[in-house]
Amino acid sequence: MKPARSDTPYHIESLARGLDVLALFSREQPTVLLTDVVKRTGLNKATAYRILSTLEATGYLERDPDTRRYRPGLKVLQLGFAALHSLDIRQIAHPHLEQLAHEQDLTGSLGVLDGVQVVYVDRIRNREIVGLLLGPGDRIPAHCSSMGKVMLAHLTHTELKKTLETAELKPRTVNSITSAEDLITEIGRIRNDGYALNDEELASGLRAVAAPIFDSDGHCCAAINVSGSSDMISRERLRHELPERVINTAKQISHALG
Repeated sequence: MKPARSDTPYHIESLARGLDVLALFSREQPTVLLTDVVKRTGLNKATAYRILSTLEATGYLERDPDTRRYRPGLKVLQLGFAALHSLDIRQIAHPHLEQLAHEQDLTGSLGVLDGVQVVYVDRIRNREIVGLLLGPGDRIPAHCSSMGKVMLAHLTHTELKKTLETAELKPRTVNSITSAEDLITEIGRIRNDGYALNDEELASGLRAVAAPIFDSDGHCCAAINVSGSSDMISRERLRHELPERVINTAKQISHALG
């Protein structure tokens, strides 16, 4: 594969070469060596190494120190999930989410993970949420939201470590998790249970239950939740009734994604 060229005066050669290197990765070839990059792009070894080193330093690639093979990093996954999947996911998930929200008489939401934040992709409001007015495109901290926690729980150990290195676990309420150690403990519970709870961690009087959505490759690419006031969602309902409903809907969406 020879690097693409352009006659436009706005063409940035170094950026184009970096994108050419990222384009080498595929399902059939999830990792590459430096020699693979040289052979397939036509770049000389020094230039290829500089590009790989830059992409590694900025989080777009990761390098296995034992095999010396490069693989896509967390930032590539985030770009892929947020940009490529969100529109398709919204279209596929909306009817399922809408049915869940109406059946439970609660607000239903769909979100994707962008670093240490949850980005709302879809939202079906059945009730006014205490102190919050959110819609598609809005962002909230992942560490104190049910969708954020359930998506963090499905990162690999390396991805989670890198994400937490940049996370400021600022409290939103007295119930917010504010230490990485406590968050990791919570994530362990979520991995075991298959869902995440939010008991007044994002806003006082707000409770929610979230479950992960998986794409055709088995990656957690999004999450859904239902949320409502503590008057609408008792702790009994939060822990014993809603999780099964939310998990089942998330499974239906995952199945529809292939």
